[in-house]
Amino acid sequence: MALNYGELTLLYTVCTQFVLIIILLIIIVKKKRSAIDSEVMQKVKSSKSVNVDMDNVMNSILLSKDLFKQLSSKCHPDRFLDAELNAKANEIYQEITKNKRNYNKLLELKEIAINELKINF
Repeated sequence: MALNYGELTLLYTVCTQFVLIIILLIIIVKKKRSAIDSEVMQKVKSSKSVNVDMDNVMNSILLSKDLFKQLSSKCHPDRFLDAELNAKANEIYQEITKNKRNYNKLLELKEIAINELKINF
């Protein structure tokens, strides 16, 4: 089956348009990928500039569980019969529960409990 000149030019035009569309799609995908890569790199660079207290992180991993157990048992509101002390103990207990993985905050709450609830550890 032989194609005439008009059919060949039409086929050539369709093929060139198809190739151009593929090339444009490749360019668009590369630009989006490079934009995403640059966003990721910016986030990585900005996260490196954040100061993290590694001592607190390590203490929180290793020591916060025991301190949390100690504080939660000593500062539980049910241990205080006086209404005023019970209210303070309830506030401190809620803070202890919120910060059960933050060692530095638990130490601060321990000092608060010693001063406000008159607890001996």
